[in-house]
Amino acid sequence: MAAAALLGVGLAGCSQVEAVAPVGGGHEAEVRYAGIDVLLDAGVEVLVAPVCEANDGAVNCTGESVDGEAITFTSSKADATSVQVTVGETQLYSGSIMDVLDDAARATS
Repeated sequence: MAAAALLGVGLAGCSQVEAVAPVGGGHEAEVRYAGIDVLLDAGVEVLVAPVCEANDGAVNCTGESVDGEAITFTSSKADATSVQVTVGETQLYSGSIMDVLDDAARATS
C-alpha cells in the first residue's frame, strides 16, 4: 500500500489522479495501479478510467482512451504476479506488477 500512497502523491495535480481511486485492495488494486502507471508512462490520455473486476483469482480491467481505443489490464489466476496492459491492438506492457509499482514509487521519491 505504500507504493499506492506514493503513487497518489506523485500524481497530485495530474488530471488523471481520479483514475487511481481505491478499488477494494489486494490483487485487484495492484493490477489497476500498475496498469495506470503503464498508461501514464506511455502518455496515454484516458477518457474512461479502467474499472476492474475480479473473478476467481483473475482480474480484468477495461476503460477507454480519448482516441476511442479500448484499454485493458489483465492478470490471470495462473500468474497473479503479472499484468498485461493493452490499448487498442497495441500491448504496452506484459510483466511483473511489482516492477511497475516499484518503478513508480522510486520516480516519486
